[in-house]
Amino acid sequence: MRCQRLVESGYVVLSLDNRGSSNRGVAFESPIKHDMGHVELNDQIDGVQYLIKQGITDETRVGIYGWSYGGYLSAMALVRASNIFKLGIAGAPVTHWDGYDTHYTERYMGTPEENPHGYKVSSVIHYVNNLKGHLMIIHGLIDENVHFRHSARLINALTRANKSYELVLFPDERHMPRKFDERIYMEERVFEFIRKYL
Repeated sequence: MRCQRLVESGYVVLSLDNRGSSNRGVAFESPIKHDMGHVELNDQIDGVQYLIKQGITDETRVGIYGWSYGGYLSAMALVRASNIFKLGIAGAPVTHWDGYDTHYTERYMGTPEENPHGYKVSSVIHYVNNLKGHLMIIHGLIDENVHFRHSARLINALTRANKSYELVLFPDERHMPRKFDERIYMEERVFEFIRKYL
């Protein structure tokens, strides 16, 4: 429904499964091994640049949003590709892979002891000083999947770097707001943020 609302409001919406996405086979999924947040972002950039070259979108008004891994990718877009992305909405983002579920993370990254450089350069926090554009962080405080400490670590890094951001919290929600009124509230804040900056 968010996509439809944006389209009806005059925005172009691109949904792109970058390399690393599941359900396309090992060859498509494996390029992120030991290095998350780079190949995926490059694929998103390629998609945006294609739209720009076709005259479909305005290169000065590009945003990205996502949840969980998509939230991670949205935050990475603002700290690593702010020349492309002017706005990012990061819902429940993983901000440093040393703090996420080991079963999932180690499948791609190995352990922090085996791959310290990969963990470092795959962290949003590593690039936080490069943040430009407008970042909104959304998180449920009782998120059982991506614990709130991910956003807390990012907020601490943003504060130290004197970078601005907007924050939407849901004290009684888990990984994704489920209550009807809170989902409505979230969608209104997201839409306002996009209208304000794009």
